[in-house]
Amino acid sequence: MGATELFTEKLIKGKRSYFFDIKKSGLKDFYLTINESKRTADGYESHRILVSEEDFEEFKDTLIRCLNGYRKLKYPQRDENEHFPFAKIREKYPKAYMSWTADEDNNLEILYCEGKSVGELALMFERKKGAIESRIKHLGLREKYRYNFKKRDQL
Repeated sequence: MGATELFTEKLIKGKRSYFFDIKKSGLKDFYLTINESKRTADGYESHRILVSEEDFEEFKDTLIRCLNGYRKLKYPQRDENEHFPFAKIREKYPKAYMSWTADEDNNLEILYCEGKSVGELALMFERKKGAIESRIKHLGLREKYRYNFKKRDQL
């Protein structure tokens, strides 16, 4: 039975092309194929890797560990903070550069409407003022409530 292709990503780098395809077998099992196609003097050379659905998470984790190992080998002189500059920032702002949750968005909206300043919100959410400003803009809070908070937001 043939497989059904459900999702495809393509990466072309020079003479090499990589195709990442999520497929579903006739037995309804998902799997990933990674194909490399390389242009040669005689035409094309191709290689394929197949990863079963039950191995996706371990495959991803192993690939990430491998890439982290590569970075350490490639840049051995750098200290850990250069690879993860957020570590120093997170000493002061523990949630810096982390995704916002729906609960945090809801709480931000409530506190914003209560008149909390950006500085106060930054302290409450353990994030930088710029992150608070950005999230207020992303959620469209100023437009949504049409309040004149200019003076308050400058605090």
